[in-house]
Amino acid sequence: MKRMLALVVALALGPVPAMAQVMGQAGAPGFGDLAGRWRGEGQLTLDNEPPRRFRCQIRLRPVDARRAAFSGRCATAQGGQSFVYMLGLDGGAVLAENRSEPPDDLPSVMRGDLSAGTLRFADAGGALFELSPHAEGLTFRLEGDGPEGFARGAVVLRRQGEGD
Repeated sequence: MKRMLALVVALALGPVPAMAQVMGQAGAPGFGDLAGRWRGEGQLTLDNEPPRRFRCQIRLRPVDARRAAFSGRCATAQGGQSFVYMLGLDGGAVLAENRSEPPDDLPSVMRGDLSAGTLRFADAGGALFELSPHAEGLTFRLEGDGPEGFARGAVVLRRQGEGD
């Protein structure tokens, strides 16, 4: 089960196409509205199994106008997975590079875009990772195929204070 959860999170964090564009300073594309600490819960479904509670906490910290550190942890009662990526923005295109130490099983490089407020990227294997802003916060959505079958998850994240 831990292996499947790791694969699901890996796939979700893999390169996904089309990432919504968030406006940064002076109207330039940037990660501004996605920056901060976020926490929430939702559901994860593996193949035909019943949905299970899925919790995530993430942090997106801008390094400069075109780069941000993206880290976090997602888990079910059966296990969890931490991740660390450096995101680079070139216009609306995003490059995500795995920076976990020691190296993990997550994709080493993913590609996507930032457009219309949504950050989305995937890998060649069909893994999907998406952050979409809405009135209550962000929706973090992921899906992918692994040894235990197809997995799909969604979490509603709310911004946390700096002390949280």
